[in-house]
Amino acid sequence: MEVNPMQGIDYTAGSIHRLLFRTAVPMLLASLVNVITQMANVFFLGHTSQSVLYVLSLYIPVSFVMIAIIEAMQLSVQVAVARSRAGGSRAFTQLFVHMMGSAMLLAILTGGIVMLMTPVLSWFYRVPADIGPMFTLYVGGMMAVSIPAVLAAVTSAALRGLGRAQAASWNAVGMAMLNIALVYTFVSVFGLDLKGIIYANLITSVLSLAISLLILFIRREMIFERFAFAKKHLMALRHVGIPVFISYCMIFLSTFFFNKIVSHFGEGAVAGFGVGYRIQTMAILPGIVIGSAIGIIINHNLQSPHRPRAYASYRQGLLQSFVLYVIIAVAVWIWRDPLIAFLIEDAATRAEAAQYLSIVALSYIGMGPMMTTLLTMEQSGRGYQAILLNAVYFLIIIVLGWGLTRAFNEVTYFYAVIAGMNVVGMSSFFLPFMRMLKREYVESSADKDISTEGEATLPNKSYSTQT
Repeated sequence: MEVNPMQGIDYTAGSIHRLLFRTAVPMLLASLVNVITQMANVFFLGHTSQSVLYVLSLYIPVSFVMIAIIEAMQLSVQVAVARSRAGGSRAFTQLFVHMMGSAMLLAILTGGIVMLMTPVLSWFYRVPADIGPMFTLYVGGMMAVSIPAVLAAVTSAALRGLGRAQAASWNAVGMAMLNIALVYTFVSVFGLDLKGIIYANLITSVLSLAISLLILFIRREMIFERFAFAKKHLMALRHVGIPVFISYCMIFLSTFFFNKIVSHFGEGAVAGFGVGYRIQTMAILPGIVIGSAIGIIINHNLQSPHRPRAYASYRQGLLQSFVLYVIIAVAVWIWRDPLIAFLIEDAATRAEAAQYLSIVALSYIGMGPMMTTLLTMEQSGRGYQAILLNAVYFLIIIVLGWGLTRAFNEVTYFYAVIAGMNVVGMSSFFLPFMRMLKREYVESSADKDISTEGEATLPNKSYSTQT
């Protein structure tokens, strides 16, 4: 569930194409800030050494654990704050303190577990002895930095829930620009490599948290209040946070095993796959945003007279997603070599990343609409169905990919399985969901209209026969 921060838009009337555009574009622009930051990090580290990229690639699945907490907490806070605005500053302060405390406990507990599990991760991935200390240091540092990062995400979500989305957005943009500048300084100028990422993230997370808290106090949204524990303030975590957390944990588990499959083929394969997979993660962003925009429109058209628009919004949004991903897939496939050459310097890593994109990139035509469908399901109250479909998708990739790569000793079979599942998933996900929406929003609405007309005309007929 997401709260729509854009007030003044009537989603029950007008062109659906225009509404999708007006809703999705601002969300996409806001999300691009994070994409640009991640690409900059890959660029700066890509011009250091293969070992650094190898460690960065191994960290990808671990990072999804903290992303799961961040996404679960900020969506829960955004929804809970928006619903409690009528209670004023006192109610907000109590809710905010509960959420900040929960976020801190989750971040410390999860980070501590991951740090304790680092030797197991090194053993599982068969990390070479000379790279092991670098991997341990990076995981430990990033887990420590994640504590202020989670708290900063909670405060930004609180600002959005209070209707101060613009302040939160400017804060995010400013911190992203600062992060890029700091990473360049620490990595390219001072040669700190992975330590530079840790220091940059620590500085920007603490600053972002401080700025958001300052805004809350200056705007008198938050006051000094005696803390009183109340279970009701944590309800949003159960209804909103848990499905989101499960979804991201599933991504963590899948990428964890993806890296294990590729690690059989050496450091170069892991580093190259990591870069290619990071590009793919960024490529799915438009599909996620379109799915969120569709979900907003659906939730505004659930009343009986407007229900057919809910179905039409998914159908038209899916068409937009398909057209967009034809362009994205072809562009990434054609320009994969210049893109990778720009990001990374090592020839072996570059070749592996190019091989991954040469096999998988065109399948984004299917992956994009599939992600749009999954996000629409999550936004329209079908989050657990989306989790089930996601689980099946990842499980098939892991089992088939593992079996084929071990049987033929070629990593390209794993890449082919990913591409194949993107194509199969497209039709398997959106066709049944489209039929479900049509049955629920169009056919059921028509049945109600017929039944209402019948009830209205029956008295007229009986009245006329009596005369």
